[in-house]
Amino acid sequence: MYELKNYLLSMQSHWMVHQPTYKAVQESLPLITKYRANEGIEKLGNTPAKKICKKVFPEVYTFPLFRRQWCKMMCEEIELMQEELAFETNEHEDVLRQIPEIVLKTQCSELYRNMWLVAQTVINPIITSLWQRDCRDAATIQIANYNIVDKQKGNWHHDESADISVVVPLNTGSYKGGGTEFHNHGTLKPLPNGHALMFPSFTNLHRGLPVDGGDRYLLVFWLYNKSRVVELYEGTD
Repeated sequence: MYELKNYLLSMQSHWMVHQPTYKAVQESLPLITKYRANEGIEKLGNTPAKKICKKVFPEVYTFPLFRRQWCKMMCEEIELMQEELAFETNEHEDVLRQIPEIVLKTQCSELYRNMWLVAQTVINPIITSLWQRDCRDAATIQIANYNIVDKQKGNWHHDESADISVVVPLNTGSYKGGGTEFHNHGTLKPLPNGHALMFPSFTNLHRGLPVDGGDRYLLVFWLYNKSRVVELYEGTD
């Protein structure tokens, strides 16, 4: 199990997260709380958290999530990780869609807990603002690596283990090529470091575009509502 440096362990979400985004989420929480208390009888409205999101394709949004300085430190940490951990593919996935990855829950639990907290306190309120639903649970949080040796590009796929996918570039500018293509919509060039690309997982067929040189590091959240899944499962008896 890889252990993070103390300075990364001590970080709180209000430090690592882009400050205008953090402020917008905090200002949105009273509105979200009221909406949930009314059980959807009244509209949620246009929250400050929704206003920070840019719609690039139908149901596909971008927004600033992490500070650039934090992304830089994370990339330094990834290089250290690789002295103990290797990017590995998930053998349970289709071979054409396997991407070298470090799964944080099993390989770096401290970072997983930090990112789980970000998903709970920052990303989920934004999801609620956009789609009026909860996706606070993580099917997985991982660091993916596209490169010309192991995995130059992705193949068309849906993120079938999640309801909402959030992809955050950590080192844009340190590699050549890259970007994301959405079927029937178009392509996006690599976003600035720390800017999240977010979309419903099942309804958006997408793929990573070829990397022509270097390592493209992405922090990936696959989020869903665990309580809803449990209720559906229990209802099948």
